[in-house]
Amino acid sequence: MEPLLAGRKLLLVALLQSFFLIILHQSVNFEFWPGQSPHWLFAAYSLIIFVPSTLIFSSFAQLRASFYIQLGLYALIFTLCGFYLGSQLLPERAPLPSQAWPYPLIVFLASVLLVPWITQNSRANWLPSYDLLSASLGRFLLVFAAAQLFTLSVLMLLMLWASLFEVIEIGFFTDLFSEPWFFYPAITLSQAIGVIQARSRSNFANQLFAICRNFATLLLPVLSAVAMLFFVAVLFSELDTLWHNGGSSLIFVLVGAIVLCLNLSGDALTQRRWYRHFIAIGLLLLPCYLALSGWGLYLRIGQYGLSLARLWAVLIAGVSMAVCLGYVWQLAAHKRDWHKRLSAVNRPLTLCLLGLLITTQTPLLDFRGLSVNSQIKRLNAGITQPADFDPRYLVNELGQKGLIALESLQHEVSDEQLKRRIQTALTLETKPLTTQTLLDLIEMPEHDKHSLPQNLVTALETFARHNSHLFEDASELMLRTIELDNTPEPEYLFIAKTQRRVELRVFYLGTVNGVQGWQTGYLDQKVYGEQSDDLLDAIKSGNFEIVEPRFKDIQIGGHRFELHSPF
Repeated sequence: MEPLLAGRKLLLVALLQSFFLIILHQSVNFEFWPGQSPHWLFAAYSLIIFVPSTLIFSSFAQLRASFYIQLGLYALIFTLCGFYLGSQLLPERAPLPSQAWPYPLIVFLASVLLVPWITQNSRANWLPSYDLLSASLGRFLLVFAAAQLFTLSVLMLLMLWASLFEVIEIGFFTDLFSEPWFFYPAITLSQAIGVIQARSRSNFANQLFAICRNFATLLLPVLSAVAMLFFVAVLFSELDTLWHNGGSSLIFVLVGAIVLCLNLSGDALTQRRWYRHFIAIGLLLLPCYLALSGWGLYLRIGQYGLSLARLWAVLIAGVSMAVCLGYVWQLAAHKRDWHKRLSAVNRPLTLCLLGLLITTQTPLLDFRGLSVNSQIKRLNAGITQPADFDPRYLVNELGQKGLIALESLQHEVSDEQLKRRIQTALTLETKPLTTQTLLDLIEMPEHDKHSLPQNLVTALETFARHNSHLFEDASELMLRTIELDNTPEPEYLFIAKTQRRVELRVFYLGTVNGVQGWQTGYLDQKVYGEQSDDLLDAIKSGNFEIVEPRFKDIQIGGHRFELHSPF
């Protein structure tokens, strides 16, 4: 039998990984290649994170030559997936990681399914037995959990170290621990040391796994009882209540917990007949639960179309339903030994899930493209009204495909408000907020725009950065000159019209702490519904007047008090 990979080699791999991670981090900070090319950046991150991490966490088993061949093959696949993902993002927007989600989670889940397979198979035994794969998966998860616990302990120790010295005003360690050349090696080496220590405690790992199986055996009947009681309660409840209160997500969690505990409770299912029959009753209810959630998801898609979240929900629901129907089929076909036949369902579906996870990050099953097509088709077919269409979602969440579709849609729609919202979304999401960008968004006569004081424009930019929600949701943005006091400088009324309300702000020249500058004042009342259109029409036509307040302010020392409204 081949020996385990030496600890020194694992530490060397961790150091090399940290070295390349530092380079990628600095390429983003200092804007050199590949930091400014998202496709190459994500391809590099995929390669540098996947290969060393998989090698380190696979080292609990004896690694054959076939393992390294498969590791290289899957590294190439994930690198290409990262390249494709990066090509779909918008480099003008920041941060890129938020656009890429859930790609890191997909890589992690695919690796969890992949490691037991590539560490146990060989040319002679391409598809190992289910028992071998499940034991390898359990060992991998325990080693992974131990490594994360050790890494978390190291990071907490470093935080305590830095905080103690920060108390006595020594910030050297805080600055040191926040440097990339320090925290990347600290994390990768901690991971490697945690794996080395965990894999050398095989007896402890086996005992811990046995404890987990005992916990699952105790929890499974409780979960089954909860499922039965909840099913009875649902029969006497409105399904809309279940769907509107997030019940579909909770049902997926319940089904997942039952499936996990069911696969860990093999000994109890074999030895205790009453236990097996009780669990079988709960098992029959799982497809019913998933059918309820699937129906709610179907109605939701019919109402609002496809989105990234709903497509992932469809994938989860489909895989969950296949697993549960497979279990029910085994129960019907092998009444006495159904619990021994779960592997016939688990192994092929696990491989299918692995393939689906990888495919979702390729053009073959691109959720972003499917979401874009669904939203545009619903708008063109009149199912989605222009007022309900969300252009910001396309460009903010759906990357290049959403941007291209939105640019094309801008020239096709006839609704002026929607066209304005599309222009606002394209401007805010694809261009940095500059003076010209801001002035392009605001509706105001051109000669008045050119005569705006430069300090006012700077104040508007600051206001836009701190109140991005007004600009993101606005269908109209206006700026009008008004006279609210007796000073020679005019004031400016800023109007933001969203789908549901109109908000008014006032920019005026004032003095704070002895420094004169443009400030923003709130107008208390927000106008909603149909009244907002009347308000907007009145402002556009100039049908308003300046009214003196009834009450003056009270100055007491350095404090000034204003009467707003009686109680």
